[in-house]
Amino acid sequence: MLLSHHASIPHRTARSALFILLAMLALVARGMESQQSDSGISEAEYLAELPVVLSATRLSQARADAPGSVSVIDRHMIRASGARNIHELFMLLPGFQLGLHTGNHPLVTYHGLADEAPRRMLVQVDGRSGYSPYLISGVEWNQLGVDIDDIERIEVFRGSNSAAYGSNAFLGVANIITRAPSETLGNSVRYRGGSGGVNDLSLRLGRQLGDVDLRLTLARQYDRGLEAINDWRRNEMASLRADWSASHADRVEFQAGWTGNEQGTGKDANLTDPERSMRISSSFGLLRWHHAPSAGEELTLTWYHQEENGRDRFARDVPIPARLSGVPGGIVIPFDFDYGFRAVRDDLEIQRVDSPHPDVRTVIGAGLRQDRLTAPLYFGTSGSIGSGVNRAFATVEWRASRRWLFNAGAMVEDNSLTGTSLAPRASANYHMTENQTLRMGVNRSHRSPTAFEQKSSMIFSNSAPVVTPGFTLPAGTPISQTFRPSPGLTAERVTTYELGYLAEDPTLNASLDARIFLERARDLIEMHLENSSIGLLPRNNTRYLANSGKADIRGLELIATWRPATHSWLSVQHTELRIDGPAVPAAGSGANPSPWVANSAPRQSTGLFCAWAFAPDWQVSLARRWTGSMAWYADDAHRVPAYRQLDLQLTHRLPAALARGDISLTARNIDGGEQTFAPGAAWWGSQVFGTLQLEF
Repeated sequence: MLLSHHASIPHRTARSALFILLAMLALVARGMESQQSDSGISEAEYLAELPVVLSATRLSQARADAPGSVSVIDRHMIRASGARNIHELFMLLPGFQLGLHTGNHPLVTYHGLADEAPRRMLVQVDGRSGYSPYLISGVEWNQLGVDIDDIERIEVFRGSNSAAYGSNAFLGVANIITRAPSETLGNSVRYRGGSGGVNDLSLRLGRQLGDVDLRLTLARQYDRGLEAINDWRRNEMASLRADWSASHADRVEFQAGWTGNEQGTGKDANLTDPERSMRISSSFGLLRWHHAPSAGEELTLTWYHQEENGRDRFARDVPIPARLSGVPGGIVIPFDFDYGFRAVRDDLEIQRVDSPHPDVRTVIGAGLRQDRLTAPLYFGTSGSIGSGVNRAFATVEWRASRRWLFNAGAMVEDNSLTGTSLAPRASANYHMTENQTLRMGVNRSHRSPTAFEQKSSMIFSNSAPVVTPGFTLPAGTPISQTFRPSPGLTAERVTTYELGYLAEDPTLNASLDARIFLERARDLIEMHLENSSIGLLPRNNTRYLANSGKADIRGLELIATWRPATHSWLSVQHTELRIDGPAVPAAGSGANPSPWVANSAPRQSTGLFCAWAFAPDWQVSLARRWTGSMAWYADDAHRVPAYRQLDLQLTHRLPAALARGDISLTARNIDGGEQTFAPGAAWWGSQVFGTLQLEF
């Protein structure tokens, strides 16, 4: 059987990947030893040779100076991965779990603690939050408004970081940084087609008009989703970015975008959730002003507005069981199910970076955000539900000596739903040698409950009168309550302790990043069930939420990378996780306890990602992933067996005399079908597609 075969992982192949990681560790360490006696490299030269990251503290800094582990996926890795969708790229990093609820509903979480709407990791696109205020929130991966080929790199801060980014950065931060329009001048067209109905097309236009660089991208995606369920999807997207160099010290950036997503949902023969199509559209506008009068000094003002609209409405006649709650048997109640919604967000932020002393750098800033959500069925009102957050933040970096660097930061947030929260961080980096760094840090982060978690009130009423002999039911009569409000929720809290080691060998272009950590999460928001007498039909499983959960997450993450050339590399990563928490009643299983916390992430996972430019204009790449057993639901019955994934891609750069571009053939999940969400769910099968990209 496929599942029993896969349940044996990590097996010999996974251990082989670990052996490669250890060998790379030894290689890097040997390179370190050979360079320790060479002290002729200046600090400026040393930093110039190392990659710079922006997302750890809002300061531009070398990875060795960051207060935590930062992983970077650049555009060459993105192309070599064969990913069609942005969420797929996180399989290349340690500590992440990926799954598919349906083919059009991807799941990404870091260190577990997730369900069908992961919401404890912040994802940003050029500083604009991809965190949707709709429903129980989370990242709408199909609504980010960026084409995967427009991404320059993705910086991932693996660890809590509310001190820099606020409440949603509970367990990690991913900052998607798009390419500057000046780097994408000219035209580009991409077509992708293959199995599963894959049919993608994109067009990019880049122009320079005086001091303004422009990029317009139009894209469309289509596929049939997973096997045997109604989860096809058609995504359309348009995005515009314009950068204006107003002066030597001033730059203005404008972005706008629209996405339209039509998809299949529902189940055949399900009375209240039938097969149908639904549509979600979103739009955004962003305006940012950079003022950098001198090196080390910059003032940034950012405003963005985004809207999200959903249409999902259908009518059904639902038969009522005989003699239930005094209702005559055999009657049929008409319902008009309208899951439509509208979510609006405005965010304004000002930030100043300064260097008051040669050894000191600072960031200070403030911002405010307003969310408005209209969803009559979810909240029991046709009016808007509003919430707001005011925030202030600061970070100080002090280079105390050639070897010691200290970083401290904090953010204060005033949330209209939960009050005031403080998120502090302190870290120390010890540069043992020019290329080896030991890192120690502690921070506290939080996640504020969403409007849905606090105020949801889902009561279903009949859409038309029901009249039978001896029984009359006026239109609008409450029939059943599935969610009730949960007032008094407080912010979830996590305190993280971390010890890290980073080795970087510029001669070999190799690095090793290791971290051990303890994350103590408290006041986790969990779903509970209770009896409800609201409505004609009482229920014993009406849902509400409470701050009843806690978890202790401890583990080890390793990632080693060797990159001898731009298009050739070998990267190996491994994660060991243990999550401890109390047994709690599982949603939907009565009073039976379920150790959902312990099962919410695999104990072990290992990954291998390599690319080889084996001949001029030819590249082959491979991504291999072994993932242990885990559960996305608070119920051990939904635990997914261990599985593995293998992706291959062959790319050929077209001869210049023929065209400027490349052609590639990608085979994904060629090991066979997997169930990544729950046993009995639809299988994610193998997929093969070809891609042609031309530039002119």
